[in-house]
Amino acid sequence: MDNMIIGGVRIYFPRPGEKLPFPSGDMRTFAIKSTTSDRCCLLGYWDGKWVVLSLPEYESSGKAIMAAVRQGKRSWQ
Repeated sequence: MDNMIIGGVRIYFPRPGEKLPFPSGDMRTFAIKSTTSDRCCLLGYWDGKWVVLSLPEYESSGKAIMAAVRQGKRSWQ
């Protein structure tokens, strides 16, 4: 599973069928999961579990990445 750190948040990119990891709480963590269409949804890791933050509304992973970075900055303030 690929992942990267952008703007102080970790973002996972799981492939279809891959389970998401259970990361440590030292960094805000998100996942961008592709759906059956050409869209993707954004998940966040809070309180030891993955939570869906958006339904498949993003047309590209770039837009979902920017949303994760914005959300990560807000949640640390």
